[in-house]
Amino acid sequence: MDKQLHRLDTLQARDPQGALHTVHAYEHLVRLPVGADPFGQWEPTGHIEFRLASGQRLDMPQDDVFVVPDSGLRLTRVSDNETAREPAAA
Repeated sequence: MDKQLHRLDTLQARDPQGALHTVHAYEHLVRLPVGADPFGQWEPTGHIEFRLASGQRLDMPQDDVFVVPDSGLRLTRVSDNETAREPAAA
């Protein structure tokens, strides 16, 4: 079964030192055969994942909090109003 990621959203999160990081939210899609269509149809699986702009995967143990699994670094989502004041770090 073919799978792909579809970016849903891009947001900002702040680490404990105050630096901003770009976070992307993706939904998993699978391709389902539809009649004679050789390309099929992409459907969401209901699974969402979060990644830093660098591609590193993030866990989300609670709303608006992300954790980098390898380092344990905690990032907290910030509002759009806060991110308008500072440039983001990748």
